Amino acid sequence: MSARELLALDATAQREALAAGRVTAVALAEAYLEAIEAARAINAYLAVDPEWTLAAARAADARLIAGTAGPLEGLPIAVKDNLDAEGWRTTAGMATRRDRLHAAHDAHAVARLREAGAVILGKLNLHEGALGADNDNPHFGACHNPHRHGYTPGGSSGGSGAAVAANLCAAALGTDSMGSVRIPASYCGVFGLKPSFGLVSPRGGVVVSRRLDHVGPLARSARDLGLLVEAIAGFDPECAESRRVPLDPPRRGPLAIGVPDLSAIDVDADVRAAFEAGLERLCALGHRIHPLPGPAIEPGRLRRAGLLVCEAEMLVEHAADWAARRGDFSPALAAMLAWAESKSARDFAAADRLLDAGAVTMQRWLAACDVLAWPTTPQRAFAFGTAVPASQADLTCLANMAGVPALSLPLPVAAGELPIGLQLIGPVGSERTLIALAEAFAAGSAD
Repeated sequence: MSARELLALDATAQREALAAGRVTAVALAEAYLEAIEAARAINAYLAVDPEWTLAAARAADARLIAGTAGPLEGLPIAVKDNLDAEGWRTTAGMATRRDRLHAAHDAHAVARLREAGAVILGKLNLHEGALGADNDNPHFGACHNPHRHGYTPGGSSGGSGAAVAANLCAAALGTDSMGSVRIPASYCGVFGLKPSFGLVSPRGGVVVSRRLDHVGPLARSARDLGLLVEAIAGFDPECAESRRVPLDPPRRGPLAIGVPDLSAIDVDADVRAAFEAGLERLCALGHRIHPLPGPAIEPGRLRRAGLLVCEAEMLVEHAADWAARRGDFSPALAAMLAWAESKSARDFAAADRLLDAGAVTMQRWLAACDVLAWPTTPQRAFAFGTAVPASQADLTCLANMAGVPALSLPLPVAAGELPIGLQLIGPVGSERTLIALAEAFAAGSAD
């Protein structure tokens, strides 16, 4: 098998090759480091450290030989650069953090990766401050969509989506406050999971919103999402947002797939057509479509409320830099934070109540079906320099407000076309059902 073929395998297949001794962790890490160097034009990575990575790979090989390997042993996994990784600087894509000391400790999810044997490959590009969804970063350069240079990979976890799609890591961690794992998964044609709120501790991350933030994986297959979420999940007593969330067994029988009425939502015609074809495939797998009413509150209004909550919390998270280094914030981010600074306590309370209304909408839908389905994004990836659609997160934000798991998987598209994502949403703890459904959908056969 060539290095190119090896890197294109999903993480599960790479793990099997490592366990069988068909490849070493060092050889796999070296191949990825070479691929990253060759693909610098994508600008998916903000930092790599071959010495650290190869040292970790050698330790993984020793555990593989000794028979003490963990479930992710030797897999080179990259981390969005708003999550701490010991020995690496955490920039959050911000000029104000460019000169910070290297992290002394891992974020909880990164520590779980290391405990499972993963090799940290590097830190990934992101939208400035993780507040935005095009990853045209003014301080570190734009991250490009591997399917079409000059186009957004989505955000804010754009580097995570691009690195997975371009075979520059076995899998990646991202964060998702209103769609920042699922939007790049959709635009880049990979799989992305926002877990149930609290299932994966966000401790050690740069906060956007304590209520909305989730840490989740991006990968080249649905089964990889299962491998990763099982590794990074777990109660963290040091984190106020952490929860003991039991993961339910997967439901594999015929499911009621709830489909909310999208007629009042501005979804591009090509996305609608691909989504309708996706529903037909779900029916062919034996599931039944259950029509649901549209959202009681226009999603754009809910998204804007969520944005205000994020902006307000970022004023607290970045208070010292906002006071002393305001000129180091981009004009776009500075305008957003200044807007929040001009609002009243009543405005923030009203926005928080709108988030509650969004959560109730999602809960009502899920009470009437087993799994919810609709497009991940209303549009495909777009070119840098064009107007950023305000609606990017309209179809992803409600899952954050409700704290329920949501998964984006690629829909079939013609060769050469930009990807389109299908979003599956389930009740709290239903990650295994969503992953099993996504795996069956991708395979085109019932499980």
